[in-house]
Amino acid sequence: MTTSRLGFWSAVLLVAIGAGYLLALAAGFVRHGLREPIGDPVLAVMEVLTLLAAPALVTLLAAIHERAPAGRRAWTLAALVFGALCAGVTSVVHFVGLTAARQMGEGGIAWPSHGYAAELLAWDVFLGLAFVFAAAGFVTPGERAARRGLLGCGILCLAGTIGPVVGNMRLQLAGVAGYALVMPVVMVVLARLFAREGGAGAGARR
Repeated sequence: MTTSRLGFWSAVLLVAIGAGYLLALAAGFVRHGLREPIGDPVLAVMEVLTLLAAPALVTLLAAIHERAPAGRRAWTLAALVFGALCAGVTSVVHFVGLTAARQMGEGGIAWPSHGYAAELLAWDVFLGLAFVFAAAGFVTPGERAARRGLLGCGILCLAGTIGPVVGNMRLQLAGVAGYALVMPVVMVVLARLFAREGGAGAGARR
């Protein structure tokens, strides 16, 4: 599989997962409101979707790093490392939540808790840094939408860190907007970019 195809399918998978996560999140808010933690079965669906998103995030950032100009590859390598940290931490949180925690009667994520803090470290801090650094890998005028989208999404995720730091989780909704609302849109932009590059590569080979 070429770099373009890897990037394309990773972005497409993240779009699909993001759409499913957004629907589950909306269902959770309707069912539980903003004051009550989201519970099963909606929470279980969201956790499974998160586990599926983790490897797709890593392969997407690997494709971004592979295609980056030589002078920007240190930035995209940092993005890949931060993305891998995000994927690793969130996978641990949700695998434990779906298995041992539920069997011990401790399922669910509520603030304040160690598991929730680790989850926010993954999606607010590590994902935010990954996208901010990944944006540096897009330098041409035709890549402006990808660059701005990644940068905006990353900044929103990082802004969500304010919520757990000050103990006001409404402020963390900035991070939710980043990875639940903006991220799927950015993935559409990236999928189109990788598809265009894949088509150009195929034309060149012919």
